[in-house]
Order: sequence, then C-alpha cells, then structure tokens
Amino acid sequence: MAAGKGPKPVVVEGLVCEERTVMVWQNGERDAWWSRATALDHGLEKPDWVKAATGADRLSDLTLAQVSWLFAKGPEASARALLAAPLPLLRHRQRIDVGRVAVARFELDALELALSEAGVSADRLGVLMLPFRGPEPAALVAGWLRHLGSARLWARLWLHRHAETAARALIPGALGRPGKPRQNADDALRYLAAIGHGPIIVKIADEYGVAALLEPAAGRELPAGGPNWRPADDLLTPVPSVFPDAAHAARKVKAPEWARPERLPEIRLAGGGTMPQDEVARLVGALTRSRLAEAPEPAPGDPAPHDSGLPLAVESSAAAQPLVDAADPESERLIAGCDRQSLAAFGRALLQEWLTDKMPASEAWVVLAQAHVGDDATMDTLAPLVRSWPAKSRYARAIDGFAVLATVGTDVALRHLLAIEEGMSGGPTNERVMVYLTQAAARRGLSVTQLADRLAVTHGLDTGVTLDYGPRAFTVVTDHHLTAYAMDADGRRLTRPPKPGVKDTNPEAYQQFLRLKQDLRATVVAQIVRLEQDMLAHRLRPARDISAVLLPHPILGPIARRLLWGEYDPGKCLVRALRIAEDGSFADIHDTTAIVDGDAPLGIVHPAELGGDLADWAQIFADYEILPPFPQVHRPAVALTEAERAATSLAGIRTGGDGPGRRAAARTVAGERVRPVEPSAHPAGARTARRADVAGRAGSGRSDVDLQRGRRPADHRDLGG
Repeated sequence: MAAGKGPKPVVVEGLVCEERTVMVWQNGERDAWWSRATALDHGLEKPDWVKAATGADRLSDLTLAQVSWLFAKGPEASARALLAAPLPLLRHRQRIDVGRVAVARFELDALELALSEAGVSADRLGVLMLPFRGPEPAALVAGWLRHLGSARLWARLWLHRHAETAARALIPGALGRPGKPRQNADDALRYLAAIGHGPIIVKIADEYGVAALLEPAAGRELPAGGPNWRPADDLLTPVPSVFPDAAHAARKVKAPEWARPERLPEIRLAGGGTMPQDEVARLVGALTRSRLAEAPEPAPGDPAPHDSGLPLAVESSAAAQPLVDAADPESERLIAGCDRQSLAAFGRALLQEWLTDKMPASEAWVVLAQAHVGDDATMDTLAPLVRSWPAKSRYARAIDGFAVLATVGTDVALRHLLAIEEGMSGGPTNERVMVYLTQAAARRGLSVTQLADRLAVTHGLDTGVTLDYGPRAFTVVTDHHLTAYAMDADGRRLTRPPKPGVKDTNPEAYQQFLRLKQDLRATVVAQIVRLEQDMLAHRLRPARDISAVLLPHPILGPIARRLLWGEYDPGKCLVRALRIAEDGSFADIHDTTAIVDGDAPLGIVHPAELGGDLADWAQIFADYEILPPFPQVHRPAVALTEAERAATSLAGIRTGGDGPGRRAAARTVAGERVRPVEPSAHPAGARTARRADVAGRAGSGRSDVDLQRGRRPADHRDLGG
C-alpha cells in the first residue's frame, strides 16, 4: 500500500550508550551452566588435541569433538585466543550445551560466540544472552519480541532482568533514523513501559536530555509483572510508542490502481441494490488493515526446567500460530450489509488483481482479507495458490494463506489445509501447517486425527450416486476394495457402464462416472497412506469414533475393517490387539467378543508391538481372508536383542547407498526423528531387502524403514513398507 505523507519521526543524532557489557549471573546460574561440561560428548581424548588447539588459528580448524573438549577442559589460553578470532557457526548437535559451557567458563571472552550463535538461532540459543548485560545484547534481543517461538521469552526475560541497561542502550536507537533498529528499540521500550518500568525510561531519557520528547503515556507506571505477564489491551492502548514515530502515526493511504472500485465487480447489498462506489472505496481501505493477530500467549519455553539440564526451546514454526485478526469496526459495519456471495466474488477479484500485479508484498493484505470476505469457493481458489507458494520461496505469503484457511475454519477450508499438510515432506513450513491444524481441531474439541476422519470426503457414496443417462439410470456401488462399478436396474454389476446411445439425453454422465472412479481411487490411496502414518506415529482415537465415524464412512469403513487395531494405556503401550468383526464389534485374539469402553484410546497396531502374538494374528487374518490395505501383520520386523539395543551401531545395517532405506525420507515415529537405514549384510541377505521394498511399494508407494518401541522388552527394526 503506498503511503501518503505523514508526520516526520523525531530523530536525535549523536546519542550513544557508553555502558560496557558485563556479566550478571543469578544465584547458582553459572554453576548450573558449567555443570553441563560433563554432558558434552567429545569421545576419547587423543594425545594430539592439545597441539591441535594451540596450533589452530580459528575454531573451524578443529573438529566438533575437539571444540567440545576445548571448551570443557582444554587449555584455557588457547580457547580464549580462538574465541577472539573470527568465529564460524558451530554446527554441533550439542550447540546449547557447548554455548553455555563456553559462557560459564570464559564469560566476556565468549560474548562474540554467544552473539553469533543466538543471532542465527534465536529460538534455540537466545538463552545464551541472559547473563550478559550491555548494549550489544540489548540491540539483539530487542528484535525478538515479535517472534512466535522461545526467542520472545528470552527477550522478555533479558529485558526484565536488565531493565535499566536496556533503556540506556535502546533510547538512542528509538530516536535514530527510521528502520528496523528503531522499530526493535521501540518495541523493547514499549514492553519495558508495559511491565512497570516507565519511570526508568523517563529517568534514562532525562540523562540523555530527551525526556521532553517522550510520549505522555510512556512514563505511566503500569502494574509490575513477570516476563510472561501480558497487560490487558486497555493498558497497552495508552502506550502506542515511547517516542513519536511516523510508523505508529495515523497516515493516509493510497489504494493501488487495481483496487479502485471502478476496476472491481459491484457488490450487491443484502437488502437489495449495490454498494455505492464511495463505500466500496472505504471497504477497500478498511480491508488494507487486515493483519495477523498478535502472537499467542504465553511465550513458549523455559530457561531451566526442573526435570532437565537443557532449556526448553520452541521454534517459531512449532509454537502456537496467530490467526487472522478480527476485522475492525468499520470493516464489520460495511461487510454486514453485503450479500455474502457477491462480497466473496469481490474478494476473489481483488486476489486475482494482486496476483496479476505479481504479488507485491506491500499489498499482501489482500490474502488476509479473504478471511473476512471469502467463502468456500474462495478457499477452493486460494488453497492451490497457497500450496504452490513455498516452492516459489513465497513463505510469508504461504503462512498468511495457512492462517486464512485456519481462521475461516469451515469443512472445506480445513480439508484443503489437511491436504496441504499431507503433501508436505517435513520442515518448518510443514510444522506450521500442523500447528494450525491442531489449533483448528482443538476449536472443535478434536485431535487432528479425529478431524481428518470427520472431514474425509465421501464422493457422495454415503447418500448414493446415480448415473443418470436420462431414459435409463445406473446405481454406482463399490466392492470391498473400493473400486467403483455401475449396477443396472436388474441388480447386475457392470465392469463399466455402457456408453451413451443416441436416445440418452445426458451423455455427460458417462464421463462423470470415469472422473468419479479416478477421484475415488486417489482418495482411497490418500486415506490408506494417512492410516499407515497413523500406525507409524501411534496416533490414537477414542473407541467410540471407530463405530460412530470410521465404520459408517463409505471409504474409511472398508479400510478400517481390514486393519488390526489395539487398545492402549495412557503411556501409549499396547494393552490388547483387536480386529473389527463383521457386525462391527471387536474381537480379541481368542476370537471372542471384546467389550471396549467408548473413551478407551484405540490405534492401528504396529507388528513390532505384538511380540509372540504376531503369528496368531497373521493366521487369524489368513483364516478370515482379510487383506490389509498396507503391510501390517505380515510387515517384516527384526527383534533387537538387549546387546543390540545397548550398542551404538548394528551389524549388517549401514547408512548411505542407493537402497530403499536411503531413498526414503526420515520418518517421524513415536515422537522421534529416525534416519533411514538400509539392510545390506543382514542374515536375511538381499532377499529381505528386496521383499521389504516390494512390500512397501505394494502397500503405499514407499519403502521406508520404520522403528517402533512396543510394550515388549525387545525393540524391533522393521524392514518393510
């Protein structure tokens, strides 16, 4: 949005914070950080490491194991010298412990290391800033207050702990030239004022000789609170900025040419007639204020959990995500009088104009505005765009799109969001989508698994599909494998319906059947893949959902009947395995009816959990001629001995290569990230690897290697599917 001229920001040149950075430890904090030296894994210390450390010019000359050893117990003089040299990023799996040990041992000499590490990974490593008090840490943490992840908590903790130094370091920036540093400094000072440090800001501003420039509300003393305390909106309202700034001042905006009323479709009013152009212009102006809501509270993380030596850090992509903020009063007033269908078409026209203009970031409000004006047809238009944006490096726009789909929250919108998540292969963007789905499901009182069950498409099979040629009609039915067929009036099943004849008045019905058959096949494959993932990830459902949701579903029901289910305890350990009998009841391994409480958590059993019962269940499935939709009771699995479980590697299992395990992506199983491995010299030889690959491709199009921990003493390495 092009900005008109507004009041110029107050800029004061020459203000400099001359305070030097010092260490300020809390009671026991330094000892706690230093104690993590024993947790650093550097392996067997070698005799030449001292020589390597003393001869190195920079830390990058050392291996990661040598860096861990150097910070924990290497020669102090060499370590301090290397910390003073240009620092590389420590690509270390124990980065947080390496950083805390270095800070605890070398203190100010480790400042540059801490600034470098925290600057690159603020959510995970921002905690390293807490004991440093000075202008450099202040400038860094001030930029974290808008983060969704733990960096926001580290910034609040730091500001609360070093309030006076923060004010002294940030006031010069808050009166500097417009830009990101000024915005960050202003955010931090507003936060200090909000938690009761307004008088400190006034005092420091007076020392700089700029107290007269303070906004009147900046010195207002608000109730003191901890770093997670969030004042009510009525308390924040009087503190829009500490110093006057055009960025916070009301400004006139100029709509882009393509957003002018004459370029857009008319909007019909609910009471009849069309919206006047001047009101359309006001509506567009109001929609330009569409934005994401503030970051959800409280800020996630914990610098010192009681049950762990490591801080609890949450990445921004895994933290609670903001929805689209509610429309402002003017938008609500104008929208309320519109015909919803006409308004949605107007919103889609705005979206198309923005796309034609090559998606300028300054007009990205168009995407967020769809949450206020869009309908299900809008979601159908928006979802494919959102799906494509990450591949085009339009990550911010994709996140806006996720927020719109989750905010609208209709069945159509959430089906699209589920489909987007299922098509992803991991990473931060995937995590954000999953968080949005979790939040949307929670608003309905459901888990994501339950939400996906309820929103699974039926293609009309639940109410009946008729192939209507006009003079004659056929009923569409499916078999146990969910292949669609046509049935004539005499009840005969036809492999495919006859082609329309000259007397048929609706010949398009034949092509509609072919499309239905294709769409049904794609849906079945997608649902089988999803349920296989449910097995691997130990996703559970309440037992009542099996009979109330899955079995009545025309697609999920036949799939669920061909799977082995299990009842689990609160620790997700298998209590007993169950199959679904012909009448919809549960049967146990003795083939007797099992009574299951409706609240009992049920899940799809992994064969690694069955132990000695696996062969019996395989025989039961064979006796009843049950063919699982993906490898389950016949899924190859290898039981690990106690010695193998305690080992750091497995004989016959290697990483790398071009086998099926290497080709597969790492899978998240039972809450762990597991690297793919490939069987090579396993006792079963190449035959096992080939069978695993074939089973995987037959079941779900993948040949990943799974790892499960069941209730039995031995773990299992699964080489199938």
